[in-house]
Amino acid sequence: MLLTITVYLPTIAQIESEAVSTYKSGLIDESGTEIVTYDVKTQRVFVFNASGGNVDVLDISNPSVPTLMFTIEVSMDGGAANCVAFHNGVLAVAVADKNEQDLGTVAFYDAFGKIISKVKVGALPDMLTFTPDGKYILVANEGQPSDDYSVDPEGSISIIDLQPYKNSTGSISQDDVKTADFKKFNPLKDTLIESGVRIFGPGATVAEDLEPEYIAVSADSTKAWAILQENNALAVLDISNAEITDLLPLGVKDHNIHPIDASNRDDKINIQTWPVHGFYMPDAIDTIQYNGLDFIISANEGDSRDYDSYSEETRVKDLTLDPIAYPNAADLQKNENLGRLKTTTANGDIDGDGDIDQIYSYGARSFSIWSAKGELIYDSGDDIEQLTALNIPESFNSQGTSESFDSRSD
Repeated sequence: MLLTITVYLPTIAQIESEAVSTYKSGLIDESGTEIVTYDVKTQRVFVFNASGGNVDVLDISNPSVPTLMFTIEVSMDGGAANCVAFHNGVLAVAVADKNEQDLGTVAFYDAFGKIISKVKVGALPDMLTFTPDGKYILVANEGQPSDDYSVDPEGSISIIDLQPYKNSTGSISQDDVKTADFKKFNPLKDTLIESGVRIFGPGATVAEDLEPEYIAVSADSTKAWAILQENNALAVLDISNAEITDLLPLGVKDHNIHPIDASNRDDKINIQTWPVHGFYMPDAIDTIQYNGLDFIISANEGDSRDYDSYSEETRVKDLTLDPIAYPNAADLQKNENLGRLKTTTANGDIDGDGDIDQIYSYGARSFSIWSAKGELIYDSGDDIEQLTALNIPESFNSQGTSESFDSRSD
């Protein structure tokens, strides 16, 4: 499908929004417009164009006619941009190294595309965000392994202090960067696994296995939470001390209670309960404050580890299911039932006898609200699938087109 950016104007009283205009990148089936950030002063939108690894700058001073002004070429040493964020005159761009296992870069530009400076951060900076007070930039360094798993860099969170830059005419330097790592959790590997944190990479320490994906910050800019998506956990960050203080497992969603459509080979909408537990595994998260308390909102996408030399991903039809836990295994493993559902070989053999006692799926197909301590406050259940089925059934669980109907149910 054509990738676009659409501008909406909210009608607050009705809590509705109306499309005013659309900017089309012109790219088909590529990540031509992936992440956007906005400068209210210059009325410019900065668009991370993943297909080229650069940043497109749009003028939306007239929201009805968004116009491409110029492109910031941010490739450094062969690497490409992963994320953009803008705050108070500074555009920050996360740039991975060409060899993603090496240290990445955060590059800083002004609103006119002029580079201010750049600093090194951890391996594969995947997302960055400014703290609400504008004093720091936080960078999620995912630290993914190489395809052959011969190199598995440690995941980390970099904290870039912008106060020296803001308080002087100087630049943002390497001295302004601190990195919070997970080394102190290495001796706690067994305890963390038992608590529900997924740590399973071949031969990996805790620090190597944890992969920060996305960061959300408290309203007072003192604390942050980082999603460890493949690990199905939250990391808690003390910003001023650049220290990870806790790891919070997110648990699973019981699809015996919350229905899902599990098959992409039945050519129909079939939302029902199944004997499956889903890892929440959020990607994007954000925070809200209510009655003085911080809450985390998560989009529960789900993701697997799937590399050339190691993959946890398989389908339910290829599992050996425990005959006591799943006496109707033959029926469940049909393609039109659970057979096509993507699952994991890294979890589920609870008693260690070589068969699967609990089937797990990736993601919870929902959004959730969590407390600051990682406690589940609310989950949207199966609302997203049900509302999609009701309102746009022709595009149910698809790539966005009627031709791809039901293609993502697995």
